[in-house]
Amino acid sequence: MVVICILTATLGISYRNMQTLLYLLRLPWQEPVPDHSTIQEAFKRVPENYLNRILAVSAGLCIAESGWVKGIVAADSTGVETDRYETVEVKMKTSRRRISIKYHVTAVLDYNIIVAAKITSQRTADSPTLRQMLKNLPQMEGSIFNADKAYDSDMNCMLIYAKGMKPNIKQRETEGPNRGLRHRRRAAEEFNEVVYRYRGLVEGIFGAEEVENGLKTRCRLRKMQRRWGLAIAIGHNLAVYNRLRCARQLNIELKSILLNAEP
Repeated sequence: MVVICILTATLGISYRNMQTLLYLLRLPWQEPVPDHSTIQEAFKRVPENYLNRILAVSAGLCIAESGWVKGIVAADSTGVETDRYETVEVKMKTSRRRISIKYHVTAVLDYNIIVAAKITSQRTADSPTLRQMLKNLPQMEGSIFNADKAYDSDMNCMLIYAKGMKPNIKQRETEGPNRGLRHRRRAAEEFNEVVYRYRGLVEGIFGAEEVENGLKTRCRLRKMQRRWGLAIAIGHNLAVYNRLRCARQLNIELKSILLNAEP
């Protein structure tokens, strides 16, 4: 059932359409095909920790298949539309606006492998969300972590150094005690503008989802939105894993972009 739930989110279809599709997939099981209500209830019961473990395993499979050891890691976020509206006041007039949520990812840029993903409110800042995602990352010795000014903080730099990476974060112009914080100051001294230009590659993850299904979700409950975000991240990694295996079977050599990024 977890596979069905992930496919539903990855393909961007309704539970009823997934029920119809299951008859065509001819999955190797001896049980009746579940109806749309059963799929929806199963998705509600899947623990988020379990989906996080599946995401970690899928990222590990991609990294092992690519032979990636070190390279460029980056974090970014984008808005995701929902089908719900809120009442807002603009220029003394009341109007309705579609509610959006934020989709955060941390990815290996060399192959666009998602190693962490999270759904939050549109009003949630990027910097504290990154700290939550960094705690689930494995050690990545020798890699470089690219991020824009939204992720600039001394705590983020400290956690990135703890993972064996160098924080290549574009820093804000600040004054006062924040300017002289130890980890942030060290990151400023090591900042590499050439490597930072590769940060935009993480947008390819959002662009692919936008082209295939549109960055929107039918999920209304916050807990279901979080599960949806993890499910599409898993689906993305499975597609990357399939491309990596095809490249290996066709003897196509893949190289890390870090070699080209070094001045």
